[in-house]
Amino acid sequence: MSIKNIFKVVIALLLIYFLVTYNTLDLYRVFDLDLILVLYIILLCLIIMILGAFKWFLLLSIQNKKITFFRTLESYYLGYALNYYLFGVAGDVIKTVYIAKNKKNKTGIALSVILDRVIGLICMGIIILYSLPIIFKNLNIKFFYSFVDNNIYYYYFFITLLIFFIIFCARKVLNSIKIKNSILDFLDKYQNKIIKMLTKTIDIFFTYKKNSLNIIYNIVLAICIQFVIATSLYLITLETLTGDLGLISHVISSVFVQILSIIPISPGNIGVGEAAFSQVMYYMNSKVLLEYASVYFIFRLINMIFALPGMFVYFFSIKRDIADEK
Repeated sequence: MSIKNIFKVVIALLLIYFLVTYNTLDLYRVFDLDLILVLYIILLCLIIMILGAFKWFLLLSIQNKKITFFRTLESYYLGYALNYYLFGVAGDVIKTVYIAKNKKNKTGIALSVILDRVIGLICMGIIILYSLPIIFKNLNIKFFYSFVDNNIYYYYFFITLLIFFIIFCARKVLNSIKIKNSILDFLDKYQNKIIKMLTKTIDIFFTYKKNSLNIIYNIVLAICIQFVIATSLYLITLETLTGDLGLISHVISSVFVQILSIIPISPGNIGVGEAAFSQVMYYMNSKVLLEYASVYFIFRLINMIFALPGMFVYFFSIKRDIADEK
């Protein structure tokens, strides 16, 4: 194990230690779970995976018409499982290699994964923008909150208008051959390998010009996924903590955790996700300290149970591919 990975493991262990010490993470909460609740969360995990696979399929089908939804679902589940069990290996990389094997337009397929992630981040940004009044209120930033609260309808109207304007401009750019040629002609002047890769990526990106509605559907699906994730956390909170802390608090906390998870601070962001969720929930609920980290830990554990069969999919797919090659 490299020094870098050892350092990540140490961070995870230290964070878990401090969370347990400050009574925000109780590992024994797992044994108090109701079986019906676990089944509900597993069902929601299944919905998350199906929505996520379909969202990716909308992008993949533009790059390669021969890729089926079942193959996409299998690959997505494979990446989903590996992200939980092989902390040192990126699930996105393996699922891309798996689905792109023996397929044309491998660069386009790889770009679909990047675009899928970018759309997910954009949707998280949209959710945060709509949640700012609630965030300002809970953080007790009176100046911003009073200003937004007094103009709440104008605020939401302006945000909605801004989003539609950005989508409109993005569609115009995608459909503009002149803009495409101008960008590519400018980049063609440089012989750097990275610039050449960027040029190829931008060229493939413009293949979505006739299918821009797929990207809009993607945005809608990405927002739905965020609410399903938040609902899972919300149901666990209702079961394990005192009182109803509200779905919106869970949506905001979950989004912030996922944004933070882009940075690989610990293996699988163990400890980091729990700490981040606990901290955001603490501020979102009038600075009342409860076992918020336990909620996220339970959600992670149930996800690992749900993802476990994906490891068998991984080994089965390798065996099947070896047989096909023979």
